[in-house]
Amino acid sequence: MALRGSERLFTIVEKLSREPMNLTQVAEAVDLPKSTALRFLRDLEEAGWVARDNSGVYSLGATVVGLAAQYIAHNEMVAAAAPAMRDLRDKIDETVSLSRRVGLIRVCVQEFPSKKPLRLVLGVGERGPLHAGASGILLYAHMPYEERRRVAEDGLERYTKRTLVDFDALEKEAEKVRQQGWSITKGSRTEGGVAIAVPLSDPGDDGEIAALGLFGPELRCSTRAEQERWLRALLQTAESIQTAMTSFG
Repeated sequence: MALRGSERLFTIVEKLSREPMNLTQVAEAVDLPKSTALRFLRDLEEAGWVARDNSGVYSLGATVVGLAAQYIAHNEMVAAAAPAMRDLRDKIDETVSLSRRVGLIRVCVQEFPSKKPLRLVLGVGERGPLHAGASGILLYAHMPYEERRRVAEDGLERYTKRTLVDFDALEKEAEKVRQQGWSITKGSRTEGGVAIAVPLSDPGDDGEIAALGLFGPELRCSTRAEQERWLRALLQTAESIQTAMTSFG
């Protein structure tokens, strides 16, 4: 079924949220003639949804940044989580993130990066898979089975040799995550990285959970004792955030 003009506009914005593109790449991504894609891009540029640099590469514009800032400022979970997340970052000095599920992807909605020179960072607004990385797998584990099947049918991309790309293996890991209440991955999304994530429940979002994650270079969290220290700190932070959320109700 052909997309309407407004749907084409949103599709272009969605594609550019993944990576900057030139005109030819945008046209191919949304299956449009270059002349039509250029017309849509000019409309989006005029409204501030996209920006074009001197080399003709398009990326998201200031309007999107403004909307993201509003979301961060007014979302109750993000607002309640921020102080505790900052404290956790200062305590462990590794990157702390808060991710939500949007359809079949994971989106980082808040982050406090490590201050160390060698660190791992997602970036607010970063879109990632649900089958790789501790936060993604945690969110995947709490999805309905039908939607988990859709993730697999959409294709399980291999990011490293440790990425789970077999549906049965992914389901086995999801069951383990549901039973123990947390997720840990080592080099699943990024070579040399380790991540741990625990769930946060959002009373105002019909049972959906968010993933509170802590991640960094595996060389700094290679022992069981260090992993347990990360997990304890994460669980304590999650409890603080859930308590803080009650004051927003």
